[in-house]
Amino acid sequence: MTIDELKQQRRWVLWRLETVGGKQTKVPYRPDGRKAMANNPGTWHTYAECAAIASQFSGVGLVLGQGVWGVDIDGCCDAVSGKFTPESREIVIRLDSYSEFSPSGTGCHVLGLGELPGPGLKKPHSGCKAVEVKADGYYFTFTGRHLSKTPAALMDRQEQVLALYDRVSKLANPRKTDGLQVSIPLSEEERFRKLMAGDMSDYNGDHSMADFALCILLAKKHGCNAFKIDAEFRNSGLYREKWEREDYRENTITRAATAVAKEAPIFFDVPCEDPMDEDAPTTWIVQPLPGREEGWFPCGEVSLIGGPSGAGKTHALLRMAEGARRRADVFGHRTTASEYCILLHDRSTASMRRTCNAAKLPLDEVMSRVIRLTQTQQRARPAEVVEAAIQTRHSVTLWVLEGLDFWTPKIGDIEAVGSVMDELQRVAKQYRVAIVGTLGSPKQKENDRYASGRDQFMGSVAFGRKSETCISISRTTDKAVRQMDVMTRNTGDEVFFFTWTDAGLTLTTEPKADKPAESDSAFSRMTVAVRVKFGSGEPIQFLPSLGAKATFHRWQAWAFDNGLIHKYKGRWYLIPQEIGATVTEETTLN
Repeated sequence: MTIDELKQQRRWVLWRLETVGGKQTKVPYRPDGRKAMANNPGTWHTYAECAAIASQFSGVGLVLGQGVWGVDIDGCCDAVSGKFTPESREIVIRLDSYSEFSPSGTGCHVLGLGELPGPGLKKPHSGCKAVEVKADGYYFTFTGRHLSKTPAALMDRQEQVLALYDRVSKLANPRKTDGLQVSIPLSEEERFRKLMAGDMSDYNGDHSMADFALCILLAKKHGCNAFKIDAEFRNSGLYREKWEREDYRENTITRAATAVAKEAPIFFDVPCEDPMDEDAPTTWIVQPLPGREEGWFPCGEVSLIGGPSGAGKTHALLRMAEGARRRADVFGHRTTASEYCILLHDRSTASMRRTCNAAKLPLDEVMSRVIRLTQTQQRARPAEVVEAAIQTRHSVTLWVLEGLDFWTPKIGDIEAVGSVMDELQRVAKQYRVAIVGTLGSPKQKENDRYASGRDQFMGSVAFGRKSETCISISRTTDKAVRQMDVMTRNTGDEVFFFTWTDAGLTLTTEPKADKPAESDSAFSRMTVAVRVKFGSGEPIQFLPSLGAKATFHRWQAWAFDNGLIHKYKGRWYLIPQEIGATVTEETTLN
């Protein structure tokens, strides 16, 4: 049964998160505002009837039963990375039916066709908070955030759901034994036996990953006693020569014991396909150059492009986005064929049209991919809006957020900025899309350059720390030329210079700095001040009394070009006036 076919049935309700009896509860409602009941078909509606007013509630829910079962795996994945635990991954893969993320992003629902042999179950389960197997008399929230590597439709999985039902029901009745015993849940007990036997099949043959998994179980069994963990591990089928490496052995045991002691959820890095794993090869919108490991704008990550207003951020970004759409080379790089969409926060559509025309790009093609945010959307969290937009344009892999700094509350608060970036990161990983935000910077003075470096992105270091590709656009000494610095995580920076011609944005060379005239008052005054402060043979260094530090360094370059100073063993010295250029008192005072 397809999701569209399911939506035609009268089995849908609305829900709102409310406090009932001191506990947060998802209360079902009808479209008319009256409460619905999961066991009363007269209170159910079609999906379209509910979706029409879903914005007035917390979301839409699907009533189970009548041949449809649901499995809720609570607390099974990380909301930021989207990574699943091995136990929950196993459940999803075995059921092999339509699966989606829960509203929180930390759990998932699996929906399928079949009948349960008894009432609904909800039991604690290893690798997650709990597993629910339910049908008649229950409803599940429905998000539509499909786990892309699971079937897109509800499949007939009667045998599989019966096996899971039986397995979960047994967890409610642990075996009773005499004497002191260590209790390990059934699935962990099975894993324990396999790992002790040296079976790494649940970890795709990754020996180090299997070592860590066994140490987790041994830490639970032996109360985090490192000596007992080590002793029993040596009797397992996983033992090998590498275990004798003190650094490897102690690190593995310490990580496992720390996690168990803190009762932290353990997320095993088991290779699998998207979105239940992030170890697949990285897709770059702008591909790496030959010999380099990293390209620009990786899918599943957040990147940034910053610079002052009017520097050319949007021009450069549009060139890259359009190049990727047409799979054309940009800035000397090959691109991955990618559809894009631009969410405008700080600009009007008319402004974007003017930019598009100035960049000599196809107006209709670009503007069909531009969405001007409403005031309501501008007040919402960026991740919420991006996620909603993704639901309407599933083919888009590059999402551009124009004016992310305007969209971020408390721009100078590292925690507030970090929270926004973390939420965007979760969306990027969950949907395997590249998110690129643009940021403004303080207005530059003429000939000033935007400070490069990912930690100096505007407002907060959290922007640079929590992003992948960082690009800064700055002005140069030539008003018509811009400098573009591309900073990746693990490879060297790339620097480009571009200008505008009849063909639009065009690469050029670095402009030569104009040498200010010797009579220039700022440089002349600096020359006099330096000669007063430093005598012949005394190394020159910046002092606050000389004026602005930036002016001093510009003067230093100018003075060297004009033969006023020279460098010896890493230090600068004045050249005697009778040898170098002469600066008269009359000239310096003009």
